[in-house]
Amino acid sequence: MKTNSSSERHSLFERIINYSSIAIAALLAASCVSVNHLREAQETFNQAAAAENALRLDSKPADAVATSGSVRSGYASALLSLEKLEPDDQQKLRADGLWGTTLTLKALAQWRLGLYDKALETARDAQKNAGDQLYPRDRTVLIALPGLIKTDQGFNKTLSKAPLADVEALLIGDNGAVTDLETARNTVDKGHPIQLYLIQAQLAAYRNYQVALDLLKNHATVPANDPARTNANAQLKQLNQLLQAQKSGDAGDKLVEYWVELCALDRP
Repeated sequence: MKTNSSSERHSLFERIINYSSIAIAALLAASCVSVNHLREAQETFNQAAAAENALRLDSKPADAVATSGSVRSGYASALLSLEKLEPDDQQKLRADGLWGTTLTLKALAQWRLGLYDKALETARDAQKNAGDQLYPRDRTVLIALPGLIKTDQGFNKTLSKAPLADVEALLIGDNGAVTDLETARNTVDKGHPIQLYLIQAQLAAYRNYQVALDLLKNHATVPANDPARTNANAQLKQLNQLLQAQKSGDAGDKLVEYWVELCALDRP
């Protein structure tokens, strides 16, 4: 699928990857907390994710720069709230069983700000020191985080005209984003709500692979027999089945059709 300009491709990618912010924000919002900084961080993160969604899907180009700055400020504010947690606050969160959620939110804020190394460090800290307080949802998000980061990095390398092989390795390689996300999917029940997000994250990584071929290989497209395309078709079928099981109706049909058209995949 060919796009018309680098700015259009960038906008398209951002519209895809934004699913991660919105989906995770909605999941994290389910937690009830008693510490002000954490509650503030959750609210600010959710607002930034909602603004990012509006920017990518609805905003006019003239609003993009201002809104983008506001989104980044929102994520930065959420991170600052978490970094302000005092030892007493941390102890209270641990007592309430919410330390895992706190570190998960911190890792996500760092990821959205492009602080990839710090995000991975926070994820490792959560898995090591808050493992008994990680909800299945949070644990899965942290396991998926390397794949989400690789999806970002793959696209960034595409824009910087890196070798195609490097981009492919990050996105669809044996240790790439799609594989990392599949590992995360295998940690929760196939009907868990987070599967909707993880499958779409895999499709986003595949879409970035398409964009890389277009930009770095003279408008090449993914061959019909490419294993990456075969996997993407299988993931789209799984997404459709999950949406049908959840009786999502027209909204689910439109979502499937969106990915069919965006990624030029087979209609389930």
